[in-house]
Amino acid sequence: MARSKTAIRIAGILAMAVLVIGSLAQTSVQVSAAPLSAPVNQCNNVAASNVGGQGMACTVTVVNNLNSSGAAASPSTITTTVCVGAAGPIGAGAGTCATTTTSSATPVTQITQCDGSSNGGGGVLICTATITNNYAGTLASAPTPAKIYQCVGSVITGTGAPGTCTPVNTAGVTSVTAATVGQCNGSGNGGTSVGFVCTVTSSSTDTSALPVNIDQCNGSANGGGSLVRCQATVNSVVVAAPTPAPTAAPTAAPVTSLPSTSTIDSSGPAALLGLILAFLGALLIRSRRTVPADR
Repeated sequence: MARSKTAIRIAGILAMAVLVIGSLAQTSVQVSAAPLSAPVNQCNNVAASNVGGQGMACTVTVVNNLNSSGAAASPSTITTTVCVGAAGPIGAGAGTCATTTTSSATPVTQITQCDGSSNGGGGVLICTATITNNYAGTLASAPTPAKIYQCVGSVITGTGAPGTCTPVNTAGVTSVTAATVGQCNGSGNGGTSVGFVCTVTSSSTDTSALPVNIDQCNGSANGGGSLVRCQATVNSVVVAAPTPAPTAAPTAAPVTSLPSTSTIDSSGPAALLGLILAFLGALLIRSRRTVPADR
């Protein structure tokens, strides 16, 4: 009878051990979610800019701080500037301007600005978008040249003809959304253009870790005598991951007896299992000494 009770106690302890170890193993699993994007939208379909003789100049600068997988390492910074006024002052770099700086907990992957605006006669549209992705660590694949789709459906006449769109479009890219930069499409069609210049910085690159998209100056400045200057830049900067400072290994105190559960690292299910097995072994030895053998 004594041995039967001992066996029951041992079975109960084993069941508890299995439950504890399973719980620890489950809580130690971490799932990395895909990075989310926070879009930036400004200067789109502005009714006041579609009146003749009006101008608008808009700038977005985004800095994303990322790990090597494209997830946020620290908050992103977004700086926006909007200048409005008569076409002449805007074209000369003046106007009434407002600048705002904000932050985003998630990386910014989309900028949409200056679409459907400055469509009045003699309108001026000047827009600049820049995304800088700072990666800490080694990327799975190296940055590649930005994919470009610009100046499609834009027929420029007048003193600004034929317009300047550099560099040439990327082969096989047939839409704004499929490009890294899609700009100046269906724009400047009002005739007698005084200037039409759309540029993607030649050093612009993108990565598979965090693809981005700049959509700007599309369907805009279609009034006669318009001026369009739009520029986009995408920087992919890769730096070495910071090296963590070395930490001294803890000194273990000598063990003179069976350790209490408070000294066991809960992150090591294997260590806990070893402790339980040692306890069970001691219990079995004790039961053999104290219980007489069956006759």
